Amino acid sequence: MQIIRRTAASAALCLALVVGARAQFAPPKFLKATPTVPKAVQAGKAFSVSMAVAIDSHYHIQGNPSKEGYIATEMEIGPLKGFKVEKVNYPKPIVTSFSGEKLPVYEGSVQIKADITADKTLKPGKYILPVTLKYQGCDEQKCFPPASLISKVSITVTSGAK
Repeated sequence: MQIIRRTAASAALCLALVVGARAQFAPPKFLKATPTVPKAVQAGKAFSVSMAVAIDSHYHIQGNPSKEGYIATEMEIGPLKGFKVEKVNYPKPIVTSFSGEKLPVYEGSVQIKADITADKTLKPGKYILPVTLKYQGCDEQKCFPPASLISKVSITVTSGAK
């Protein structure tokens, strides 16, 4: 019985350490990312997905492109059958000094835009499009582990032109 109690106590301690470690190393919440899409798109036609990113003061995220050795900010769309990402357009980053290096970063508010094509074979209806922002953020003293914000947006596909 004593072995079972020790094992249970050891397991509880390990769990507490893991949970505490995850909380300690999780990046702080310092940005909001809001995707927008048109309410309706026509099958076979191109449209845009925009991501408004608002970064709190005293923080930045790596630009795209980023300096070698740093993790660039990326917006990913999908995967969702019938939608093709043609191009993602990133704003020009500003250059800032961080730990003695000049880095291309985003601060404040930025807008990322993706050009998408809805396949002409898509059936009319509502689709849920996953939109992910991958980024590495830093404050004035340190960088945090890479993080992702996953959103889902609803888009209605109408029949293509005849």
